[in-house]
Amino acid sequence: MDIETTALILGVVLPLYPSLFLIYERIGKYEVICAEFVTLQCEHENIKGDYHGTRINQHH
Repeated sequence: MDIETTALILGVVLPLYPSLFLIYERIGKYEVICAEFVTLQCEHENIKGDYHGTRINQHH
C-alpha cells in the first residue's frame, strides 16, 4: 500500500472516531438508565402491592 492510499484511508476514517465515541458513550448511558428503570419498576410493584394488600414479589 503506498503513502497516498494510506493517507486517504486515514483521512476518511479518523474524523469518524469522535462521533463513534459519542455514540458508544450514549449507548452506555442508555443501558444505565434502563437498569435504573427496571429497579424502580420492581420497587413500584412491591410498594403498589403493599398499598393495595396484594403484594406479589416476582422481582428481586
